[in-house]
Amino acid sequence: MRIKEIQEKIDSYKDEGSYQPLKIEFKVRPPLYVGSPWIQFDGVIQYLCLRDVLGEIFYDLPTFHLFDFDKMQLPIKRTEDVYHASVGIYNRPALKTSKIYKRFEEYYLQFHPELKRRKYNISSGYYKNHMLTLPIIITDKVTFYTCANKKRLEELLPHLTHLGMKTSIGGGKIRKYKVTEESTDQSFYKDGYGATRPIPSHLISRQLIDEGAVFMNMAYKPPYWDKRNVTMCLAPKNQFEEAMGNIVEGEK
Repeated sequence: MRIKEIQEKIDSYKDEGSYQPLKIEFKVRPPLYVGSPWIQFDGVIQYLCLRDVLGEIFYDLPTFHLFDFDKMQLPIKRTEDVYHASVGIYNRPALKTSKIYKRFEEYYLQFHPELKRRKYNISSGYYKNHMLTLPIIITDKVTFYTCANKKRLEELLPHLTHLGMKTSIGGGKIRKYKVTEESTDQSFYKDGYGATRPIPSHLISRQLIDEGAVFMNMAYKPPYWDKRNVTMCLAPKNQFEEAMGNIVEGEK
């Protein structure tokens, strides 16, 4: 499928349901492999919606093309270009480090038959063996706050099996989840906790700025790896700092 047709499919994804404040609690099997202190709920939902609208094409997208998601409307309320969706709040987190090893195994040759007839380098380049040291969070529950279409979320969430990175080795496996209706929208700010998501400078109000508030350049909308989405934001609480009190060095 051509890039233009894929972009049209993405742009066509619209949700017109009614939105209500919700709390989503995931019971997980630790550890959670993470690349940053935060797991963003709107990023998780965008992933599920893209799989839904693109089908099998989702697994064969062009590698070097950046699609635009501004016209895509997730089943989450949006103020300007910011979704009402918090980062994950970990229950009594502890921090640990884990080493992940990537090696080129012989069974990979069935996917790369051309390598059977020539040498390949495992010390550098595409097939290089390497070791990664990643932070992992030890927790049994991750809570998100949002203002969203409850019916649509309940259709999407059963297809989510893990949270975080390295799910192929079991990281962040979801045991069960619960969606609860709330009386107030806490997807931007929660009393006693502070900012619950990155809030870009153009949406920051004075009452959101608590003592010790942290501002930094960071992405504020999905996809969060896209540098085009980075701007100065009021950052949510960094639970890595909370978990540092229980840091343990280890390997997997």
